[in-house]
Amino acid sequence: MNALGTVWIIGLMFLINSDILARSAFDAPIAGVPELVSFSIVGIVFLQLAHTLRTGALTRSDVLLAALAYRAPKARAVLLAAFNLIGAGLMAIVASKILPIVIKAWEHPERHFMGNPGFFVLPQWPLFAIIFLGVFVTALQFTAVALAEISTLFKKHAQK
Repeated sequence: MNALGTVWIIGLMFLINSDILARSAFDAPIAGVPELVSFSIVGIVFLQLAHTLRTGALTRSDVLLAALAYRAPKARAVLLAAFNLIGAGLMAIVASKILPIVIKAWEHPERHFMGNPGFFVLPQWPLFAIIFLGVFVTALQFTAVALAEISTLFKKHAQK
């Protein structure tokens, strides 16, 4: 999903540059570029969210965790496991709330679109589906990270 998001960014760069060239050279902008850019930004974020979590690049403050790493590593592992389980739960809640929106947009695309009718329209269901997929996979990733923290807690306990 991260690689797909990266390819999407490259395609978006080509689209934006083509639009600039078409505006400047031919006074003919490409229809729907602003809508596609706003659609793309949201889609890319959700495609890359789980990978961001997996690589440890999700924004957080590590001051407490760094202090606990030396003073109380078990407390750190418990705190990280709790944090990740809560994250998994929150992502699962978001996924459960977005799924009916995806279904509704799929069933009635004429009511769920971006753009200006007669000029450029883009159905919203693909974006909603990407959001659902990204949130669902991020919930799975939060769960995997939490289980990894819990397993390290038991491994350290079994070694002593």
